[in-house]
Amino acid sequence: MASGIGKHKILNVGPTEPWSVREKLCLASSVMRSGDQNWVSVSRAIKPFAEPGRPPDWFSQKHCASQYSELLEATEAPKSVLQCVHISVCRYKK
Repeated sequence: MASGIGKHKILNVGPTEPWSVREKLCLASSVMRSGDQNWVSVSRAIKPFAEPGRPPDWFSQKHCASQYSELLEATEAPKSVLQCVHISVCRYKK
């Protein structure tokens, strides 16, 4: 049996282009409302706020979870600081 066949890491399935600051704020805001275990709701809530030209699966459940994980790893602030991001950033489209 060959090792490594069929094994995937969630961080390798995400988009190759970086998310915009606005998309990241919408993600954090949606996670604040829906929780970090309800990726169906998070994904559905932020789809209308995609930057122009994004592929249809840009805000898939796996991509949202992966991006949120990266946001948490990238910050040195405690998770509670991220909760202040829930301001109405995502309510208004450009």
